[in-house]
Amino acid sequence: MNDQTALITGASSGIGFELARCFARDDYRVVLVARHHDELQEAARLIHQEFQGVDVVLLPFDLSRPDTAERLYAATTQRGLTIDALVNDAGFGETGYFTDTAMQTELDMIQVNATSLVHLTKLYLRDMVERNSGRILQVGSIASFSPSPCQAVYAATKAFVLSFAEAVQHELKQQKSAVTMTILCPPPTATNFFHVAHAENTRAASHTVSARDVAEEGYDALMDGAARSLPTLGAKVNFFSSLLLPDSVLATLMNTQLHPVGK
Repeated sequence: MNDQTALITGASSGIGFELARCFARDDYRVVLVARHHDELQEAARLIHQEFQGVDVVLLPFDLSRPDTAERLYAATTQRGLTIDALVNDAGFGETGYFTDTAMQTELDMIQVNATSLVHLTKLYLRDMVERNSGRILQVGSIASFSPSPCQAVYAATKAFVLSFAEAVQHELKQQKSAVTMTILCPPPTATNFFHVAHAENTRAASHTVSARDVAEEGYDALMDGAARSLPTLGAKVNFFSSLLLPDSVLATLMNTQLHPVGK
C-alpha cells in the first residue's frame, strides 16, 4: 500500500475528479476539496466503488473566500496529514464582454484561480522543500498562452498561473530541491466549465476532449517530474501557434471560439 497523500482542489467533478481517480488507483490517500459536501460525497462514493480500500478524506471548503487556504492547511495539519502531492485544480470562468460581466464574479474568479492557488502553494511547498520531497500540479489552460476576448479575466488568471509556475520551477532548480512542479494546460474539456462560465453556446464548447484523457496525461507528467503537460494534439498546436502568431491575431482567433454563436 502507498502511504502517501494527495490533496486535490476542485475534486468533485471534471479534471479534478479524474486526477483524484489517478491517485486512488495508485493507492494514495486522497483528500478531496470542493465547495459542496454532497458533491464530494458522491465523488468519494465513485472512488470507493472503483478502488476499494482507498482512504478518502472530504474537506468542503470554498476557495473564493480569502481565509480558506489557511483554514484548509490547518485542517490537514490538525488531521496529521502530510501532503505529498498538491493539485491546484479548482477554478471557473465567465463569458461575455468585460463591460457586461459581473465584477464580484470576476473578483471571486481571481481569488479561486490565482490567489488561493498561490496561497496553497506557499503553505504546502514550504513543507515539501523542508522534507525535500513532494509534487505540485498547477492546472492552467491553453488560455494561458493568448489573450481571450469574452473570457478576458479567466485567461488572465491562467496566464498568471503559467508565469508563476514557471518562475517557481526555476527557483526549485536553483535550490537543488527534489520537489517538482508541473503545469497542466488542457484544451477545451468536457466538464461543467462551459455551463458555469455561460459559454455553452460557443464554438469552443462544441469541440471538447475527455476529462479523463486530460487527467491521465497530466498525472503522468506530474509523476515524471515534467515541467509542462499539453494534453492532446490540439493543445500542442495551440501552444506552438502562440509562439508564431502576434497577440492581435491570437485574440481574433480566440474571439471566434469564445463569442456566443449567433450573437
